Amino acid sequence: MTEFELLAIPLSLVLGLGITNILRDVSDAVRDRDRVPLHWLPFVWAFIIFLFSVQYFFVLWDYYAEGMVWTWPIFGPVLLNCVILYLSAGLILPGRRNSDCASLMEDFEKHGRLALKTLGLYLLVAVFMNTLGWLLMDQVHVSAGEVLFWSIMQAPNIICFILIAALSIVLFNGHYRWRILATALFIAIQLFGMMFVWSQPGNMAGL
Repeated sequence: MTEFELLAIPLSLVLGLGITNILRDVSDAVRDRDRVPLHWLPFVWAFIIFLFSVQYFFVLWDYYAEGMVWTWPIFGPVLLNCVILYLSAGLILPGRRNSDCASLMEDFEKHGRLALKTLGLYLLVAVFMNTLGWLLMDQVHVSAGEVLFWSIMQAPNIICFILIAALSIVLFNGHYRWRILATALFIAIQLFGMMFVWSQPGNMAGL
């Protein structure tokens, strides 16, 4: 067993449990629709978190393919983001465990917003991981100011910043129309990143 295969076990378990939570909670919500009115917005964000969780497996493989040395400064943020995705997956939908839930939208306002905040943290950690990986793999030695500039200029990080901005609109703007537009922008940019920029099957790229 290689070092990557050993370390991938806890990472895959956490990601798999998060995906399981989303799929279970979606099915529970649909089955309980007569008691708890449905709403499309929590389902869309559950799908967004599901996509991030699946795509993260490709990130792990790229780290392996690029010969990443698994020290704590590398493994720690990778594990942290797996845990963050798991928490987002567990908070976005109520599931049957929340018997007092009156509607999906009410639960989204109470707990789902926390899921989006953790998703924002995931994106910030991803920016850190991208920057650290860029420095380690390219072996560059530049000033702190240049590090900040070039990390921002990387396409994976630019996309993360755009997603954080769209996420902020959903979290802090109470107007329903703006939240719809921000959600649509978020998923469109996310799909673009998955298809053309971030790690994907058969292609080595950043997160």
